[in-house]
Amino acid sequence: MTEPNVVARAAVERGVVECPLCGRQLVDVAAALVTFGPSEATPSTADAVECPVCEGVCFIDD
Repeated sequence: MTEPNVVARAAVERGVVECPLCGRQLVDVAAALVTFGPSEATPSTADAVECPVCEGVCFIDD
């Protein structure tokens, strides 16, 4: 079963992410990355992606 608010890290690293909440593809994945802590958000260190359309937050799963 796929979690409703989770995206694969491989998709984030490829730069092709579709929001599982609203179904829209994110145009600028790098701008949507979120980290919980002091580190800079990169595709390999981000904890989540925030959709600019629905404003939902989807966690990144390794």
